[in-house]
Amino acid sequence: MKKFLVLFAISIILFTFSAANGQEKLNESERTIISITLEEKRELNPDILGLNLSISAKAEREAEVLNMLGIVDRAVRDLRLNYKGGSYSVYKNCWWEKDRRKCSGYKGELSYFFKLKETKEQNRLLDVVDTVKEKYGEKLSYTVSHPEWIISESRYKDAESELKIEIIETSKEFAKKVGERIGRYCSISEINYDIKRSYWEHPALLKARVMPEIAAIEPPEPKKEDKAVTVKAQIRLFCIDKK
Repeated sequence: MKKFLVLFAISIILFTFSAANGQEKLNESERTIISITLEEKRELNPDILGLNLSISAKAEREAEVLNMLGIVDRAVRDLRLNYKGGSYSVYKNCWWEKDRRKCSGYKGELSYFFKLKETKEQNRLLDVVDTVKEKYGEKLSYTVSHPEWIISESRYKDAESELKIEIIETSKEFAKKVGERIGRYCSISEINYDIKRSYWEHPALLKARVMPEIAAIEPPEPKKEDKAVTVKAQIRLFCIDKK
C-alpha cells in the first residue's frame, strides 16, 4: 500500500498576475498555488560489504617503505576482490621537538575501499595483510574502518528512479483530491527533487589486532540490516476554476 508524507504545512498562496499580450489582471480568486513536500521511502536489503583498509609502513630508507607497500598491494590484487583506490604516499618521518623540526627515516601509507559480496572475503583479505605484517613486524601496521553492509550503486539508482515515479503518481492523486475539496481543477506545475545519499556516517577506525593462538583472523561479522532509500520532492500545484 503506497504511503506518502506531507512534511510541511500546505501553503496556499493567492496572488494576481499580469496576463500575456497586455490582458487585464485576473482576480486573486481565479488562481490558487499550493506548495507541499512529499517523501517516498523504500527499504532495501544491502548487497555490498563496504570496508576501508589503510596500510602504514615505516623504515630508514624510502625504497624499503615503497617495497613493503608494493608487497601488500600485490598480495591484495592477487585476491581479485572488488575494490577502489590503491593510492599511496611516501614522505619523511618528521616531528617538532622544542620548536625544532626533526626527521628520522620515512613513512608510507596505502589505502583501499573494498566492495565485498560475502563476509568470508573480509577474512581472506585480513589474513593476507596480516601475513605480510608478520614478515615486517612493527615496520608495518594497518587499520580497518568498521565494515558495514550497504546498497550497491546500481540498485540504489534503480530504487531512486522508481520512487521518483511514485512521487509523481502520489502528486497526481493529491492534486485530484485537493481540487475536489476546494472545488477547482488542480494540476502539477512544478516538481523539484531533493535527494541526499548517505551510506554511513562517521565511521570509527578500529585497530586490527593479531591473536597468535588463532590460526586465521576472524573479525566480527556486521549484521545485514535493511537500508532506507528516500526521495523527497517539493511539489507545486496550480489550481483554477472549473469551466
